[in-house]
This record gives sequence, structure tokens and C-alpha cells, in this order.
Amino acid sequence: MTLNSVTMNLPTYPMEALAKIRQGLQEKGTRVFDFGTGDPRIPTWKPIRDAMTQAVPEISQYPSINGGPELRSSIWAYCKRRFELDEESGLDMIPTNGSKEAVFHIALSIVGRAGGRKHVVYPNPGYPVYKSSINFAGGIPYPVTLKEEDNYIFKPWELPEEVQNDTAAIWINYPHNPTGATINPESLKKIIDWCQERDVILLSDDCYTDIYHTSWDKSGERPIHPLSYSTKNILSFMSLSKRSGLTGYRSGFILGDPEIIKYVRKARANFGVATPLPIQAAANVAWQDDEHVIERRKAFSERLDYSFDRLNKIGLISERPKAGFYLWCPLPKGDDDIEFSLALAEKGVITSPSQWLSEGIKGYVRLAMVPNIEDIRDAMDIIEEFVTSRYKES
Repeated sequence: MTLNSVTMNLPTYPMEALAKIRQGLQEKGTRVFDFGTGDPRIPTWKPIRDAMTQAVPEISQYPSINGGPELRSSIWAYCKRRFELDEESGLDMIPTNGSKEAVFHIALSIVGRAGGRKHVVYPNPGYPVYKSSINFAGGIPYPVTLKEEDNYIFKPWELPEEVQNDTAAIWINYPHNPTGATINPESLKKIIDWCQERDVILLSDDCYTDIYHTSWDKSGERPIHPLSYSTKNILSFMSLSKRSGLTGYRSGFILGDPEIIKYVRKARANFGVATPLPIQAAANVAWQDDEHVIERRKAFSERLDYSFDRLNKIGLISERPKAGFYLWCPLPKGDDDIEFSLALAEKGVITSPSQWLSEGIKGYVRLAMVPNIEDIRDAMDIIEEFVTSRYKES
């Protein structure tokens, strides 16, 4: 065998498969509407871009894994504004290059903790990196299928007892990709209590915490955060990718229990993931400002509302999510999601089939609100014609 079994047996990463489909359509001259990859086409706020370009040094030097004082200060100020959390709350923080690398690398420090525990539990459907990172770290991935009838609430106390006893950490993700589900305080507290009773580290993927419907801005409601309830054995993973449109620049942070962060900091010094200084300068501006985030939420909400109305009328979705920028659509009569997505792609509209975003979940497609509203209108015409034709005999 050329390489280790984990590498040799990796499935194609879903976003790479979608990129290949998109390239093939473009080569044929087909107009493409890409709802597949969660990379929104909204211009990054100009002061962020200006800060980055102006910070390119004449002489390049290695950055610190801890981030510069300006970046650290702006991140802490954001945490105080958004969550009423700061260093005095008994927390520590370390910058990251977005959340993906941080999500992947944390498994190297988690697997084998607490006497050798190897299970890491994560939501299904969910971010594919949860599973791949566990495999690379030599752990045992354990997916838990979230159920619509439970409002997609994670319930680790229902795990088999032998899994509970061997669980090193669990992942949660609210607002949830791909369903847009949020979690209520009672359920979140119950998860936290279970983790602390079992000495399990709670890993919270919070990259969508600032992406919610604009109606919430009027009500004052916000997605809740686990560190608002406890700091023990909790790590939160944050990112500017969705909040500020820095998907290609890669910047975020890990916030949480200082007793864990101090060792994570030592580990990350070995990974080569210190954030470049121009990216730090851009992130510093992004974390300081909330107004550009409000504008992004307006764009996402407009796209979601329009798309939901159109898809609801043709029977592809019945409830608009409160947060995130995805629509998770059940296909009529259990239609094959991969076949549906590939057939629709021939018309120029790319979606993500549920089998590529989950382990064994069939019959759904995810639409990311990536195209601008004008393209969405044209794409919905194509989808409506495709769906009507596909199910006209049903």
C-alpha cells in the first residue's frame, strides 16, 4: 500500500466533487448556478481588504502562534460585545486559520485523552471534517443521526453505555449545517451537564453563530453559546469565513477552558498554522465591526426568503430555517438525492446531495445561498421546471 489506510481509503471530499462538476459544466459553456459549496458571493467589506493589502510587509517574518496584540484585543472585544465573555470570565483564546484547520487539528490532541478514550461523537448530517480528522488521529468516529422530530437536537445521553464510557469528546454545531437548526437553553445545558458528568470535552463548531435571519436583529434574539453557561471542558471554534466573507483568507479562533487551551497552544506551535500578518490585520478590522455583518445577514435573508418561497410552492421544503444560509430539502417519495443532484446539474444548477454530507442519510439536497439574488431568481425557474417535470407523473 502506497500510504496509510486512512489516506488511501478517503472518499472524495464533497466540495471537490462539486468543483469538478462545476468545471465540467463551464467547459461545455453551460451557465452555472452553484448552490453546492458554502462560499457566498458577497463582496468582502472594503476596509477588511484594504487592511490586508496595506499590511503586506517589505520583509516577511514568521508570525506568532498566539496572534499579535491588536488581533487578540479585537477578538476579545468581539467576545465581550457578542457573548458577554472575556478573559475575566475564566477563558483563554488562540487565533486559527479559519475553523477548518482548527477542527481538523484538535483531534490530534483529543483522541486518547482521559485514560485512552478513543471515541469522538459528532452530528450526522454534518461537516465531513469531523469524521476525517478523527480517522487521521487514530480515533473511533461515532456519528449520531439528528432527527427532524427532535428539532435536530443532539442527545449524547442516548448513546450506548460503552460508547459513553469511552467518549473523549463530542462535536455540536448550532446553528447547524445543513439544516439551519438552533438549540434552546435547556437542551444545551443538558448537553453541558452530561459532558461534565462524564468528563467529556465539548467541541462547539460556532462558525454560523452570527448568521441568522434579520428578524432576529429586531427582536434581540441571538443563537446561544455554550460558554455562556460554563467554561469547563468546552472549546468553541469561531470563524470569519461566514461572518465577514473571509473564506479564502482563513481566520478564526478557539475560545474556551484555559486548562485545555494552554496545551492546545503548545500543540499548535508544531503545526505551522500561525496566521500571516496581513491576514491578522484584516481579521483585526473584521472582528471590530458589526455593521458589515448586519449587511451580510440582510443579503442572506433576502436569498433565503425568496428561495424558500419558490421551493415551498413546488413542495421541496415546508419550513424556513431560523439561521445559517442553507436550505435542507427533502425530496418527494424518497427520490435518490445523488441522482437528483446530478440530473439537475445537467441543467446548470449545482446542489449538494445528502449522501455527500452525511453517513447514510438519503433523500435530501442542500442549497447554499451562494449566488446573488438575480442569479437565484433564474436558478429557481430552472429548478421549478425540473421538479415539475420530474414528478409530474407522481
